[in-house]
Amino acid sequence: MVSDSKDLPPNFPPRALIVGNFCHDFLIRDAHVVTESLGGAASFISTVFDGLSVPYLTVSKVGEDFAYSTNQSPIVVSNSKTTAFRAFFDSSISGDGRRDRILKRVAACSPILPSDLPDFRFDFGMAVGVGGEVVPETLERMIEICDAVFVDVQSLIRVFDEIDGTVEHVNLKESGFFHLLSRIGFLKASAEEAPFMDVEEVRKLCPVVVTNGKEGCTLYSNGSQLQIAPFTANQVDPTGAGDSFLGGFAAGFTAGLAVPDAALLGNLFGSLTVSQVGLPHFESRILQRIKDEVERRKVQCMDLCDPGESKSIHRMPEGHEQFQKLLGTVRSECQLSLPASPIAVEQVNGHYNS
Repeated sequence: MVSDSKDLPPNFPPRALIVGNFCHDFLIRDAHVVTESLGGAASFISTVFDGLSVPYLTVSKVGEDFAYSTNQSPIVVSNSKTTAFRAFFDSSISGDGRRDRILKRVAACSPILPSDLPDFRFDFGMAVGVGGEVVPETLERMIEICDAVFVDVQSLIRVFDEIDGTVEHVNLKESGFFHLLSRIGFLKASAEEAPFMDVEEVRKLCPVVVTNGKEGCTLYSNGSQLQIAPFTANQVDPTGAGDSFLGGFAAGFTAGLAVPDAALLGNLFGSLTVSQVGLPHFESRILQRIKDEVERRKVQCMDLCDPGESKSIHRMPEGHEQFQKLLGTVRSECQLSLPASPIAVEQVNGHYNS
């Protein structure tokens, strides 16, 4: 039996629909549990949207063992466990901060079905499953009720070892989602996930953004690509950084920023997330600075950009470098307010997805 306890957010009707299960995340370093926290892409994106005052509705499922409170209640599935992941880190392995992580799904809640989605329309949707909970029929329903849908490829290509739950991937063409790509707004992938799709082929169907840690991210459209600069950060925990990137990117784009500027905002939130363990905390003062800069940039683009240029990723909009410097200043102020961590391992921009 499913108990539907969805409650309405304070700013109703919401602009955004977030679809993906909440999770229990366990970070384990050198065989010791470092932290247990609320996880799932939906939780990280909700945190970004809360910070940027984006009204949204989440559709998530959890089990009766769900251990956390959230701003919006999930659907509780009777006689089920909450999706849970264990991220194993080995400090003896040196490298780029990515190959030392093994991610395992140790419990899985029910998939999210089209019937679980509300019957009203949204400005945009976020298909951000982490444990296989977003099925093709649900994504298709999202496309029908949202003006645009941002999709994390991890929602589409993740599979799990039958014995120990280790996260693996299938090729995007074999996922059952490929026929829907031409109808989505943006597809986001990490550098580790990108090899499981043909970027050159997919970019002809929909815009693609690939995050690549300390290298920033790359925007691909049909016939062009742009490299977007990162923000330096001391990495403490990479979990959820890609989710925060996608939240910042979608929030910036739908607020009226040009695509490269929105990607820059995504890089900023990714860098803020890797600097903290678990679900990040964003200071209200820093968030207000970010919102002020975004608003000023939006107005500036309205004055400087040609009509329709905000939707283009064929070239950098005028003033992009200055916007980068302003956000960099805010990022530096935020870094000064964060406590030093003994497990910081390198300087990177947000990369991993929970």
